[in-house]
Amino acid sequence: MRSLRTVSLIITAALFAVSCGGAVLPAPATADPLSGQYIVNGGGGALDNVKALADAFKTMHTGITWQGLADIGSNAGVNLVVSGETDLGYISRDLLDTEKGKVEAVSIGSSGTAVAVAASNPIKSLTKDQVAKIFTGAITDWKDVGGTPGKIRILIRESGASTRSAFEAYFFDGKKPTYTTNAVEVTTYDETVKAINSFKESIGMVTMNAATFGNTSIAFATIDGVTASRDNLNSGKYQVRRPLYLVYDPAKAKPAIKAFVDFVKGPEGQKILAGL
Repeated sequence: MRSLRTVSLIITAALFAVSCGGAVLPAPATADPLSGQYIVNGGGGALDNVKALADAFKTMHTGITWQGLADIGSNAGVNLVVSGETDLGYISRDLLDTEKGKVEAVSIGSSGTAVAVAASNPIKSLTKDQVAKIFTGAITDWKDVGGTPGKIRILIRESGASTRSAFEAYFFDGKKPTYTTNAVEVTTYDETVKAINSFKESIGMVTMNAATFGNTSIAFATIDGVTASRDNLNSGKYQVRRPLYLVYDPAKAKPAIKAFVDFVKGPEGQKILAGL
């Protein structure tokens, strides 16, 4: 039987071997300096873009928790950034003159409103004037714009919806129109698409985003010869649009917010935006 002294020598030798090149215990992981909770809020028109960017950034910095990500309106988004109650805001309009100098805006694309019809509808091109007359009831039959005879069914979004606001800003030059009395008000994109699919003679207004671009049951009407495409929307050629921005206060921004803004401006962030 080995003596206690012999066992001690064996253990000492083993420990010496480890210290001289044997298995090394892993060093403790370094905490991500960007980890923490950050509040992000603003206008709902930009929410899809912001969520896509925030999710991607979080995969790189798993210690980050985004709070908020709610639709509280563009005005509130800016005001809360100015007051310091929100770390980052987002808006679906240009900065007002009174806001310039208080926050910095970073473009995150555009959101637009398309005039949608059933994919089976032969009419895929309209003028600005024709659209205005259709929605106010001056034109009531598809044959009056070159289509198959049949009553036009009008679908509009609820008052105050950004989709409708952008529509009115362009087709009615910012004035509040009097819609035809038989117009049906819907409150979501899904309701609009379901109605168009159920009643092929329908025409409606929808936000241009990944979901609507990818829906093959509807078609976006070309307006005054300009296709309602993603490229035309982003370039400004398609004018039924509104810009989307992140807003932050550079003087108050935390390191994680500054890093996120750099990510958005960089190639990875721009690639995400291009795919939306």
